[in-house]
Amino acid sequence: MELKQEILNNLSNRKLTLPKIIKIMHIKGEEMRASFLSALNELEIEGKIYLDDKGYYQTFKKSLNKVQGEINISKYGNGSVEINKGKEKIKYIIEEENIAGALNGDIVVLKDIQPLRKNYNEAKVEKVIKRNNGLAIFEYNGEDFIPYGIKNKIKILCPKSTLKGIVTGSRVLVKIDKEQINTKGELLIYGADIQKIIGHKDDPGIEIESIAAKYGFLKEFPQEVMAEVAKIKDEVLPEEIEGRKDLRNEIIFTIDGKDTKDMDDAVSLKKDENGNYILGVHIADVSHYVKEGSALFNEALKRGTSAYLIDSVVPMLPHELSNGICSLNPNADRLTKTAQMTITPEGKIIDCEIFDSVIRSRKKMTYESVNQILERNINVEGYEEYIDTLKSMQNLSQILSKNSQKRGNIDFYSDELKVKVTKEGSPLDFIERRQGAAEKLIENFMIAANESVTKYFSYMDVPFIYRIHAVPNGDKLIKVLKTLKEEELSDNKVIDRLINKISNNNYTSKDLKEFLETFKSQKETYSIISSLLLRGMSKAVYSDVNEGHYGLSLKYYTHFTSPIRRFPDLMVHHLINHYQTFENLDGISKSLPDICSNSSFMERRADDAEKEAVELKMAEYMENHIGEIFTGRVTNISPRKMDIKLLNQIRGIASPQDIIRKPNNQGINPKYKLGDRVYALVKEVDIPNRTIYFVISKTEIHAPNKEELTHVKELKKIS
Repeated sequence: MELKQEILNNLSNRKLTLPKIIKIMHIKGEEMRASFLSALNELEIEGKIYLDDKGYYQTFKKSLNKVQGEINISKYGNGSVEINKGKEKIKYIIEEENIAGALNGDIVVLKDIQPLRKNYNEAKVEKVIKRNNGLAIFEYNGEDFIPYGIKNKIKILCPKSTLKGIVTGSRVLVKIDKEQINTKGELLIYGADIQKIIGHKDDPGIEIESIAAKYGFLKEFPQEVMAEVAKIKDEVLPEEIEGRKDLRNEIIFTIDGKDTKDMDDAVSLKKDENGNYILGVHIADVSHYVKEGSALFNEALKRGTSAYLIDSVVPMLPHELSNGICSLNPNADRLTKTAQMTITPEGKIIDCEIFDSVIRSRKKMTYESVNQILERNINVEGYEEYIDTLKSMQNLSQILSKNSQKRGNIDFYSDELKVKVTKEGSPLDFIERRQGAAEKLIENFMIAANESVTKYFSYMDVPFIYRIHAVPNGDKLIKVLKTLKEEELSDNKVIDRLINKISNNNYTSKDLKEFLETFKSQKETYSIISSLLLRGMSKAVYSDVNEGHYGLSLKYYTHFTSPIRRFPDLMVHHLINHYQTFENLDGISKSLPDICSNSSFMERRADDAEKEAVELKMAEYMENHIGEIFTGRVTNISPRKMDIKLLNQIRGIASPQDIIRKPNNQGINPKYKLGDRVYALVKEVDIPNRTIYFVISKTEIHAPNKEELTHVKELKKIS
């Protein structure tokens, strides 16, 4: 009988202490005991057994009146846990004072559950079962370590051996233990180890360094990794070209942002005698340099992805590779993997060859210059000989876009921002990233390559990594649509028709795409509705099981095109190498689930880090505008806050006490709705928590004078 099942059987309908379970199950010897304790720990993390404060284990049953799950802690200090019960999601809200030392992403047990309303409960954290990673930022004030950017009443005690180099003002990355040591008043005391001294709180760039460290992205690479890098030549050797298809005489070039240094994709295009397009997508062959099992490979696996934090990059691979021998720099021989697709004039991919190649990129093109050529018909200097090829590429891109729209690819509004900063990193401006013809061209060509590679290996029926996006939860979508109805953001009849389709499970991504497209002419409404619909969608992840990509409306999809900055792409390249010899298929199959899980996790970490970096720059910018009044729109409403987006793209919140509800001529207080234009006074800026607090009103509000600005707290009088 499996060990875990045997433990569950012994705990059925009774409570037992650890010594008692060991005795009943006849656990003897160090090896057997280690396996038993590991199984017991796994059962506790899985929420199948519960250990009470008296040391008794029992099965986790309903009569305990407790739940277990992953806690999400917002930067405002409150937490939530969502539990799936059948088709429904039950949400548990935890106030800041009841977090009990939990950190974001920890597995926790909740107690004292009180119903608030349907599918919503209030609860308290009883204990932490498993730390997500336990990493947090603290500052040393000369006596104690103070949490930085954590609204949590935690005190840490670090071993003296880890305190070397710590001075007053040091900011450090620590790993906090799961078990609580003691309490001191309201403070919860935990043991912790210092993982890294990030720097001093007054150092330039310390905030970005802190964000990178908190999410596990460290610029320094281990010595053994750099030792391997030192052995890699900085140019392609003649013997490395043997057996590869030589494409160095082909017209091949890269199109990237002007500041991009890690170029992992190049493109080419010509036509055959039948009028078909021959599209070449040439991807840096990083797998040639980063061998499986090497220190480089293991470090890339651990990092999972590169993180792009405003004006700095924390790379997955050392710069010697990412910006050097692996980057498809112009006029340099580079080893690549090519996906060469034959595409009909109607945009149907009828053939795809995948092979090892060597290329020499003719030019490093920029999105800005290519957009000048394709959108404004301007002849940019240095691009003259490529204009015909670029225009042919645009024709193919437009055909692919049209087909993508036909099949139901959902075109969500992107609120991604480009943050302009000074050389010192001070924020200057926040600009919405615009997708021009050049950006769309590269996106379409990469999607075509990713789909073609996936189809090829899916038909071979071999272990593979897929990029999947699950069908959204119908109940969540209906909830979003009902919110749109309540907020009067759409025609009720249109919403009711879509709700009816979803209720009867008779809808596709095409229905959502068409619904969203009706708002494209109304930019503000479109962005709000798009954002709400996104919340009802699942998040794309990596998996060794193909479930298709709902958002792109594709049955086959992977990530093949960015092996310099994403580990799954690098692993797909290694899989392509394996399937030239078909060796070790069993070993590959066993390793893929963990690779997919870690890659999905690190992708979320990178997304969170990048988002926080933008929020930091917004807070830094608005710190110089406290007391000033801006105009903006309401983008989200919850019982705790309103989210406000200013016309300058900066986002902040208004707490309930800071929402002015001045009666109109009829004595009626205004009701705030999504999309409402408001006046927003900058009340307070919280740099550690990356938060801007507004006082908002539908009518003009008074700007404070200099005397009122002597202390931020004075601004509270205005509300």
